[in-house]
Formats: sequence, structure tokens, C-alpha cells
Amino acid sequence: MAAAVRLLREKCLFTAEQLREVLGTCPAVLLEEPRHLHHHFQYAYFRMGVQQKEMVKARLFRMPFAELRNRHIFLERRGLYQTPHKGQTQTSNPKLKDILQLPEKDFLASLAHSTPEEYEVFRKLLAREEEEEEEEDRDALYAEEGEDLDSE
Repeated sequence: MAAAVRLLREKCLFTAEQLREVLGTCPAVLLEEPRHLHHHFQYAYFRMGVQQKEMVKARLFRMPFAELRNRHIFLERRGLYQTPHKGQTQTSNPKLKDILQLPEKDFLASLAHSTPEEYEVFRKLLAREEEEEEEEDRDALYAEEGEDLDSE
């Protein structure tokens, strides 16, 4: 538990007040593996361009990381979300709160302008993409190990 608090405070740079709010609204973060928690934070911060204040207001850590990622990439691929460039403060992106807190049906209807069927197909295709990437990574690793053995 102390590791999660230290991570949120020192690496994620939440203020003491923000940390209290995170712990009050999502106490389950204390049970999270610190590296998973950090990955969740980094995705929202670097990939989505969301600041700590907005993460706290939207209750970022209440949604499982996989669902956050699915919703974000779905919006991105539909042209409805763009990662802000460094230093850019104004974007037309949907608010994180809406991405996270809307029930799936409302998220699809009002934010993604899509159907549940389209979203389901997207999730299956994304899962397949991830499997293929993992397979490519494994193949590359085995190839590197084979090269090392050949040079000995």
C-alpha cells in the first residue's frame, strides 16, 4: 500500500490534496500492483495528454486499464480523439470524465457516434492486433537469442 501511495505522489506527481481525493474515490488503487498503476497513469498522461487535475476529477483509476485503452483507441481511430502536442492546451477532444463515466451505450451513442456491434468488432480486432504484436515480439526475441548462440 505504501508503494502505491509513494508512486502516486513521487512519480505521478499528484498533489497531497489530489492524492487524498484519488484514495477517497478509488481506494482499490492501494491494492494495485505499482507498475500497473504507473502504466495506467502514463497512458493517460502521455498517450492521451491528460493532466493530473483532470485525472482526479474523472476518477481515472476506477475504470480498468483495458477498457480505458479500448475506448480511447476507438475514439482515436474514428478521428474523434487526437493526442495533443507537447505544450498544447486546447483540444477538441472529449473530456476524460465522459470517456470514463458514461455507460457504454451512452459512450457509443453520444461520444463515439457508433453502434454496440461496431464497438464489439473493434475490440475483437484490437485484441487480435495485440496478439500478433506479442507474437512478433516473441519471434524477434527468439531470433536474437538464436543469433547469440550462433556467434558463440
